[in-house]
Amino acid sequence: MVTGQHLYRLLRPRPAVLGFISGIIVFAMLAAGPVGAVDCNACISIRVGVPRIVRGPAANMADNHFTEIALPDGRFRGFDAHNDTRAIDGSSPTDMGGPQRTVMGPGKRAAYDSCGRWLDHAEVSGAATLGFVHAETACNYAIGQTHMSMAVAVSDDYGLTWRDLGPFITGTDAPTPRKNTGEGDCTVVNGQDGYRYAYCFRPRDGGLIVARSPISTIDPRHWTKFFQGHWSQPGLGGDATKLSNGSGVSVAYWKTMHELVLTGWVKGGLGLFITTDHTSLVPLHEPVLAVDPGQWARPAPSELIFYPVLLDADSGSNQLSDKWLMVYAYIPPNEPSNQKYLVFRDVTVSVGKHAVNPQVGVQLARWYAPKLHDRWSTTAAVPGNNQIYTLETTTGYLMTAAPAGAASVELEDCVNLRSGHPDHLLAEKGFCEAHAYERLRTAGWVYAHPGSDTLSLYRCYDAHGPSHFASAAPDCDKLGTMERLLGYALK
Repeated sequence: MVTGQHLYRLLRPRPAVLGFISGIIVFAMLAAGPVGAVDCNACISIRVGVPRIVRGPAANMADNHFTEIALPDGRFRGFDAHNDTRAIDGSSPTDMGGPQRTVMGPGKRAAYDSCGRWLDHAEVSGAATLGFVHAETACNYAIGQTHMSMAVAVSDDYGLTWRDLGPFITGTDAPTPRKNTGEGDCTVVNGQDGYRYAYCFRPRDGGLIVARSPISTIDPRHWTKFFQGHWSQPGLGGDATKLSNGSGVSVAYWKTMHELVLTGWVKGGLGLFITTDHTSLVPLHEPVLAVDPGQWARPAPSELIFYPVLLDADSGSNQLSDKWLMVYAYIPPNEPSNQKYLVFRDVTVSVGKHAVNPQVGVQLARWYAPKLHDRWSTTAAVPGNNQIYTLETTTGYLMTAAPAGAASVELEDCVNLRSGHPDHLLAEKGFCEAHAYERLRTAGWVYAHPGSDTLSLYRCYDAHGPSHFASAAPDCDKLGTMERLLGYALK
């Protein structure tokens, strides 16, 4: 593992806002949350779909929390950023691979946004579109220095041109050589209780903080920070209580539960947190994605997932039904920082009356690259999908953690090039290293024994490839021969 802000410069020209040991960071919660919320959390069932690469690879992209708005003509406009902010129009919330145009650039010299403006949240409010913008100044990225804040902007043409209203979140510290200072990288949500809430990163202590403002005003002077139990400190220059570690956090409003839901890193991967009071964050018991610890210094054996956000699958906003989109920036294992992608994947959520175990399943997909003679069974994003690799089938769901009270098998996603082309292999933990395969990631867990809601998962071998792949059929879909039973995946 590598640390620090300087290495993060390898990924983008502005400095690290993570400020921690790279990779998986465990949330330290201040409060366990109300008993009712914990019980309700245990009743949530989540199924994460196949990842789709929408943009990339490129170095100068996916440097913000991706955000979208719906347009009056039924189309959608997304906003990607990398010092400047670009608009992308599409026919659906996932159709974000088309041309882009710059709609927001750095401010004037010595201004609070002189080093760049990154749109982290946009929403339509009446005839106006509101933008909540991460800004930086006093930057010297070569030595890991910048000073961040958040500003409000307004657009009358759905985000093509913007009028700046000025900062609404600033920190208690001043620009300091060789340090990240200020407060920023905020995602903002309408909490449907008369307030908007902004969850922000504070570099000085690596903390997550929260501020709010009445929905009735867009005046940036009306934001107040949560401090020592009260919404008492001004957004501009006030202090705030640290809620948790702040890396990888974004917020959305879940209409079904009338609660805010946040992304964040937990032990074992990317997690979800529920809050009913906006300050006590209750984690789900299992990650929504199993992700290994990563390294910011690229290339590296690890993959990187960053800036995860949750959007509604129909509206593209962060007002969620039970069909979500998980959107994040991604760098594959062994790739340099200029191989950055924007990934979308469907998430379906349901809430029952009783606790469920397991709560989370991630879809296992099989991709085929005829020119490479390779079938790749994985839960991860596949670069070149629909160009080099195309989706061949899906084969149940893997769990994101070992299930409680049941024997299970941890599976790894591996590869070798001994045959002159990639041979991707899904195998039990330890097999890859023992057989000279390169480990790419934790794929997930399967049951060791069958159950009513499981299906068999086999490791298969195509001697004509030669290549390995996974199948739910003992005849390996007539594409090869069965080598062994791996375990039992979720239906």
